[in-house]
Amino acid sequence: MSRLPEGLNIIRGERRKSCRLALDHDLNAAVVPDWITNPHSWDRNEFIESASGYLHQKNGSVDIADRHLLGILASQIEIYIECVMRLRKDGLVTSFNAGMTSGPNPHIAIADKALNRSVQIMKELELSPKSREGYKSNSQRSSELQRLLDGP
Repeated sequence: MSRLPEGLNIIRGERRKSCRLALDHDLNAAVVPDWITNPHSWDRNEFIESASGYLHQKNGSVDIADRHLLGILASQIEIYIECVMRLRKDGLVTSFNAGMTSGPNPHIAIADKALNRSVQIMKELELSPKSREGYKSNSQRSSELQRLLDGP
């Protein structure tokens, strides 16, 4: 059996993907926040406290501008959540003109705008993956290429 060069790290067995959670470093926590699947569980203060803690840990402090942006972000998320709850209740299509006309529920457009604003604020605060320094995307590989790269 030949000796392997020093510094060569071979990983055998199950491959593990690293998981980095932005607001909660507990790897046992759900990847999707609870309020995404259960909008009624949204807690504005809990969100702001958690995001502030993350920013403080990342930057060493949270300045007044970041605090204002976090408040605006929380407001936009609340608008989005309210729209999602209304859409679940009323549906995507609604009636207008005493039932004579049907069309898309106006909450779709409101939710879309609130979501876009939220993402823009998250980028400004460096709360989105792409806005953080050192971000690398995971490219998709075909199964044939992955088998080749994995080796024998």
